[in-house]
Amino acid sequence: MPSVDICKWTVEEVTEFVRSIPGASEYAEDFQAQEIDGQALMLLKEEHLMQAMNMKLGPALKICSKINAIRGIE
Repeated sequence: MPSVDICKWTVEEVTEFVRSIPGASEYAEDFQAQEIDGQALMLLKEEHLMQAMNMKLGPALKICSKINAIRGIE
């Protein structure tokens, strides 16, 4: 599997990534509206998702779990 540099992802790539996460796909458009690109995605924490994007805890944790897996922090 090739190494993926998420920091270089576009807003559209991040939107597709979120859309692919079960239980979080309904928030994909919010990521696009907030202009979250790969660099911003890597900085996100649960608090950001819940406070700034009014996301419920469950989807926020799922998205952060996927981000951490990509970071290699699992």
